[in-house]
Amino acid sequence: MTRKILLLATLAVASMAALGAAIHAANPRAPENFREASIQLPNADMLDAAARPFALRDDIEQDAIVVINFSYTTCDSICPLGNQILQFVDDRRHEVTRPVHLLTITIDPASDTPDKMRRTAEAFGASENWHWLTSSPAVIADILEAADADVTDIELHDPVFLVGEMETGRYFRSLSMPDADEILAMLGHFDA
Repeated sequence: MTRKILLLATLAVASMAALGAAIHAANPRAPENFREASIQLPNADMLDAAARPFALRDDIEQDAIVVINFSYTTCDSICPLGNQILQFVDDRRHEVTRPVHLLTITIDPASDTPDKMRRTAEAFGASENWHWLTSSPAVIADILEAADADVTDIELHDPVFLVGEMETGRYFRSLSMPDADEILAMLGHFDA
């Protein structure tokens, strides 16, 4: 009798685990390092790394998922690490069926010219879907405010990564420096 109960309990646990895996696959959870946020970014007039006009919202496909990072080209602390993480994501964005655009938005618009942004983008091998963006200090301030990104002291700014949809304003914000796998899991969360 004990053997039969043990067998039934084992089958029940296995069935519940399979059900849990099926539920997770149908509705994957966000990684623990991300929290959901509603963010309405302005359709800001910016310049890309080739000094071409870029409208923050209008120049992104409606069904695209975006990964946004705030950085600056002369940073020698966390920005290179954030850029390297985005480089890994850029190399693997084909794993997601929806279009994916990466946006690196400067937090030092007074210094980050399109030429500086281009050189840094080239150093990280950025694809055509990884946009390096700058604008006037006022426009950058509006974007940072909308994203609730505090970069009062740019040398000590927190890493801010947003993964989401421009169209809906549904984003997930990193709580600390994510790794590429976490960002790809978030992209999968939107792709599901």
